[in-house]
Amino acid sequence: MKVLTLSEFGEEKFLSTLEDLDVAEKNLESRNSDWFSHLKKIYNRRFNEWFFLVDNNQVAAFATVQEYYPGCYRLLTRTYIFPEYRRFRLPNNDKYISPSMYLLPVQLDYLRKYDTVMISMQDAKRRKSIERLATKFNNNFNHTWSIHPRMVKTCDNVSSQDCWQSIIYMGEPPLLDNISINEWKKL
Repeated sequence: MKVLTLSEFGEEKFLSTLEDLDVAEKNLESRNSDWFSHLKKIYNRRFNEWFFLVDNNQVAAFATVQEYYPGCYRLLTRTYIFPEYRRFRLPNNDKYISPSMYLLPVQLDYLRKYDTVMISMQDAKRRKSIERLATKFNNNFNHTWSIHPRMVKTCDNVSSQDCWQSIIYMGEPPLLDNISINEWKKL
């Protein structure tokens, strides 16, 4: 497995991949059916760099880095893991080298300097999953990821539950708006 940047992977190849995924999701009538068409419109505007995990010339996953303010970045954002590389449950004390474990160190190397890096997951029900992810990164990379005790605002629509997410972070706590889980449940 190797990780490539957008210029190494190829912009046209990425757009073609997004088109293929868009068609496949629409055929499945999945809840992500608009995600890929939206991503085609914004992929080169909001994000610092894209990373592609490639396994023998087959794309296994992709993700990007997003800057929130100087020194604060969200890693593994817009992550898509192709079904053949996906697991639907993150077990405790996991030793599996997931696509995220290949992508994360490359994204950290790309940044080199930061005050805060964070990873987010939608929905308070996934807090246990993101806690297990922090544990896995801490154990495998000798990092110090912490879970934020509240739901953190990751996009501009403050009335949307999806814009308030569970996050793990490394470095300084992010200077982003946050609400309690009970407040989030009322949205």
